[in-house]
Amino acid sequence: MAEDDRRKKKKKKKKSKRRAENGDDVEAGDALPIESGEAEFASSAYTPDGGELHGSAEVAALMPTDEDLIPAPIEEPDMGEAGGQEFNEDGLAVAMAVDAGDEDEYIYAAIEYDPDSKPPLHKNRRFRVYTCIALIVVVAVVGVVVVYVTKSAKGTQINDQFVAATPEPTRSPTKSPVTDREQAGIIEQIEAGVLQRGANFSVIERDDPRFLALDWILHYDQMQLESDDVNLYQRYVLALLAFNLESVEWFNCGRHMNIGPNGTENFVNEDCIFDNPSTGQKEDFKIWLSSTDECDWFGVICSSDGVVRGLELIGNELIGQIPPEISQLRFLQYLALNGNCLHGTIPAEFGTMPNLLSLELQGNGLSGEVPNEIYSASKLQLLNVAMQFQYAYTCKREDGSQVNTLYAGGDPANGYNWGLQGQILGPEVATWRSMKGLHIFSNSFDGTIADEIGDLKYLVFLRAQNNAIAGMIPSPITRLSKLRELMLGKNEIYSDLPPDIGNMEDLEDLRVTENEMFGGIPNSLYQLKKLKKLWLEDTLKCEEIRDEKSGNLTGYDCDMSSEYGFDGPISSEIGNLSRLSHLIINNNPLTGTVPSEIGQCEALCEFRFPDL
Repeated sequence: MAEDDRRKKKKKKKKSKRRAENGDDVEAGDALPIESGEAEFASSAYTPDGGELHGSAEVAALMPTDEDLIPAPIEEPDMGEAGGQEFNEDGLAVAMAVDAGDEDEYIYAAIEYDPDSKPPLHKNRRFRVYTCIALIVVVAVVGVVVVYVTKSAKGTQINDQFVAATPEPTRSPTKSPVTDREQAGIIEQIEAGVLQRGANFSVIERDDPRFLALDWILHYDQMQLESDDVNLYQRYVLALLAFNLESVEWFNCGRHMNIGPNGTENFVNEDCIFDNPSTGQKEDFKIWLSSTDECDWFGVICSSDGVVRGLELIGNELIGQIPPEISQLRFLQYLALNGNCLHGTIPAEFGTMPNLLSLELQGNGLSGEVPNEIYSASKLQLLNVAMQFQYAYTCKREDGSQVNTLYAGGDPANGYNWGLQGQILGPEVATWRSMKGLHIFSNSFDGTIADEIGDLKYLVFLRAQNNAIAGMIPSPITRLSKLRELMLGKNEIYSDLPPDIGNMEDLEDLRVTENEMFGGIPNSLYQLKKLKKLWLEDTLKCEEIRDEKSGNLTGYDCDMSSEYGFDGPISSEIGNLSRLSHLIINNNPLTGTVPSEIGQCEALCEFRFPDL
């Protein structure tokens, strides 16, 4: 029995010593010292909180944990060749006697060690470690392939975001999921290349037309353009126009959607047939915001390479303000938005459009001053901003309310709309060297006509009646040899007719009615053989009205009388005006008699003259 106890004590001692020699005496839970680095991961996404689009999952640094650390492999202990040996503290072998009666007892040290023998493969620690590493690599590769294929596929893919349940509602709203389309660079591309005046999507409200157009491009447009598509900008700008100008109520080819039991659905019919009143023909188009080529949309004019060159949306009941982003249609040459219910100011960004030739905005409810930047559009050949003042036109909004162009912004509470203001025929007008048509009538333009008006050698039409333009008619205006129409009536002009007016050999229509005119009719006027209409009637006599206390000019008090205006006789050379159809010269202190040569004006159909 004593011998048995002694053997058991020796076995415990040997096992304790072996563990100490191989490092197994490390306390449970302590990790082996393995050096490891850490990687930082950064990601940017558009979130409503941070001013971006749909939100993104929080990004955390991935740090190794204790469970991820793999302990260094431990070699099998060397048991020696003799199973009955023991080792003392000096490393010397000690012989031991073994009783025959104890042979059946399991003694670990007594098993003969075969250096060539190996444990089963699944029990080999190194094999298990390497197998785990291999599995991790395979899983990582598969994950990368799945992510790449998912992002490569067009269409909207939602990245699920798992949020832990909380017993009480969170104070901030849960962030919206971010789609692959929102992470594909489209937002950044539009923000950098289209948005104007420092705007960015991080601060734009979700009901803003700029955001709605972006949302349509990302999620609803079946074209699914990418950030590098050449027509991304122009398609976005056209979508912005549709949302900004309430295209639901457009008279022709606005967005037509099916309103069913599940709300607004996609387009039922993308086709649009337009009855062209000018040709009497039916024309086929596609409706706006349909998933068709934007060059097929109504009123969009493209060149053969698919670039938007013109927009013609005349009389289409457009409601709203012109977005400055329209200037990013860099190749636009022709823009016609006349006969609608537009309000607000003219965007200064029009001056940055290098190819703009024709700008037609007449017949709306625009107001404010014309920006000086508009003179930078040096290639302009036609500028028509007429009929913003005293022009009544009504459009209906989507909610049923009405817009009247007589009032600023279409709301009577904002007061009467006085149209466009400021000086538009100042010295800067000389930059429009290619200008052929200036139509600015029925506004509140003031100031004088600069001498530089004579530099517009291609000018054919100058219609500036019904404004507050003052001063003299400058004599350099007679250098406009191609001018056909000169209409300056109903202004505050105090002038006579330039003596060299006969140099304007193409002049067909001359109107200076209801101004403070004086002097005689120049003899050179009778040399205008192409003249058809001459309106000189109803000249005024105006007195200044000044404030009694400050002495400042507050307006004019004008009277219409035959005692004021053009004087002197009508020349017998009037017979040279063989094409004359309208001669309106009443309410002027003209003298003499009507010459008989007027009978040579065979086209004359209307003649108003004072009692001579």
